[in-house]
Amino acid sequence: MSDLDFTIGCIVTFFTEKRRTPPNLNNGRYCPHLVIKGSDQLLGVNFIDGEDVIFDKPISANALPVNEDIDYSALQVGMEFLILEGSAIVGEGIVKEIFQHKPYGKK
Repeated sequence: MSDLDFTIGCIVTFFTEKRRTPPNLNNGRYCPHLVIKGSDQLLGVNFIDGEDVIFDKPISANALPVNEDIDYSALQVGMEFLILEGSAIVGEGIVKEIFQHKPYGKK
């Protein structure tokens, strides 16, 4: 899954003690890294939509992979991950679905 033609559907929780304000998951500007628990590989994502963030409460969200040079294949349904901003762990989540996109112009 080295191409970026998929969306990651996940459940995420942001921690009160790590952020002053909740991130906006709907404006396409929130781009943290995900790190699968037990791994140290940074997986850059861009959250494209989600429920309003309430600290310490699990919510649904969708994210897109952003780096073509990174292998995202470890992100599978059921994988748990941490959400990093720089070196700070600001939340955690679990992959619920992987939505594969159909390539444009191909039948």
